Amino acid sequence: MGKLIKVAFVDFEPGFEPEKSLLYRMLLQNYQVELSKEPDYVFYSNYGERHLCYDCVRIFYTRENISPDFNFCDYAIGLDYVTLGDRYFRFPAYYLDREAFAQMNDKTYFTSDNIRSKGCFCGFHFGLDEETPERELFFKRLSEYRAVESGGPLYNTLEGVVSEKLPFLSNCKFSIAFEECSQPGYTSDVLMQAFAAQTIPIYWGNPFIGREFNTQAFVNCHDFRSWSEVIEAIRRIDQNDELYLKMMRTPALTGPERDIDRMEENLLAFLSSIFDQPLERARRRSRSAARTAFEKRARIKAILYQISPLGWWEGITALLKKRQ
Repeated sequence: MGKLIKVAFVDFEPGFEPEKSLLYRMLLQNYQVELSKEPDYVFYSNYGERHLCYDCVRIFYTRENISPDFNFCDYAIGLDYVTLGDRYFRFPAYYLDREAFAQMNDKTYFTSDNIRSKGCFCGFHFGLDEETPERELFFKRLSEYRAVESGGPLYNTLEGVVSEKLPFLSNCKFSIAFEECSQPGYTSDVLMQAFAAQTIPIYWGNPFIGREFNTQAFVNCHDFRSWSEVIEAIRRIDQNDELYLKMMRTPALTGPERDIDRMEENLLAFLSSIFDQPLERARRRSRSAARTAFEKRARIKAILYQISPLGWWEGITALLKKRQ
């Protein structure tokens, strides 16, 4: 067994269970892990400010479109395309679902018969809280060409909500895979899910998505000057079975991103670089008076927010979600 490390997980989403997280499972490969109230290392995310109460090595983790603030964390795992010595590692959310990741990369069997089995032109599946101007606009614009079926609560076109997203999308030739916003590096699992459902994704979001995914396998809205050009490209693919089949057989990933085992090994190597060094050398946050004062002000603001009516309400809501 490896050395004992005392860790805590705070400020994660309601219902988060550390023992079921990828980070915890990674650590168990090399270390004895103790979940402690007096940790030497704290993992934290973007759902609170409790991490400010821990004056130890802090490791920020997020799957959201939030950039790490290295004034508060020593290390970070996120989505931005940044380099900061040994302090940062990029690990997109689509590596968290191994089953969907494998389905995305399995494109060898698709034939003309599979095209004919598709009963729907284009699928759309999002929740009511996932409405964005871009999703609304494109849903309406594409529906002017051919009907888009929405199986989720947002813009639902069926008699009821379809709970299982991937089986619903698998009946569609195309699927709208729009992020909640367009930001370099922000690649959620929405594109992977569209591929996993064996559709041609219509993607909008990360303008540099070509760094990760093969743009020959999907409709990348960032390659066009207008929505009209995007829809015209979809029309050409829709009306040409040979072109559609070619895209469906094109790998979604062609670079090192395709090897999920290697990506997890790289994540473990990043974590090991933190925990293998002596604890007293692991800290990276500045010890300057200016940064210390900056953190003190942030801690006071967090306390004032927590005792405000909005802070109380969010705390109660989070507690109720955790008990569900």
